Amino acid sequence: MSRPAMDKSTQERINRTRERSDKISALMGQYLLKGYRMLGSTCDVCGNVLLKYRDQQDYCVACQEVDALPTGTSDQGELPASHPPKQDSCEIRAPSNPVKSPLNHNPVAIATQAVSDKIVWASEALSSCHSTGECQQLCELLKTCAETLKVLKEIQ
Repeated sequence: MSRPAMDKSTQERINRTRERSDKISALMGQYLLKGYRMLGSTCDVCGNVLLKYRDQQDYCVACQEVDALPTGTSDQGELPASHPPKQDSCEIRAPSNPVKSPLNHNPVAIATQAVSDKIVWASEALSSCHSTGECQQLCELLKTCAETLKVLKEIQ
């Protein structure tokens, strides 16, 4: 059986969603390499996993960076030189109308899935990487993710 062809608008929407997800993943990986921690909670606005750096507020990469970027912005692949998280970053609040799913009730499961997804992404990126520095960063990310996954499974 052949699948029905998607119309152009559906394909464009899927591509935009994929590009947004890729940007979020890349930025989260960069923040993890800089010492940020991935939390077991998600942003109330977009559902993305939150990050935290030492004693600063929780930080949502999707809301604060990806969704805040103008559409014509070029992707430089690096974090801005002086990029402290904004003080008005996404705060953790109880959702007014939570969606019923098994993951919403278990923040450890959410974090485990996010870290597993990051491992898959980093593995794919590593296989096509030619830069020694980038390979080293990806290996560090994989190591950090593996350690994080081990800890998450211990507390689950």
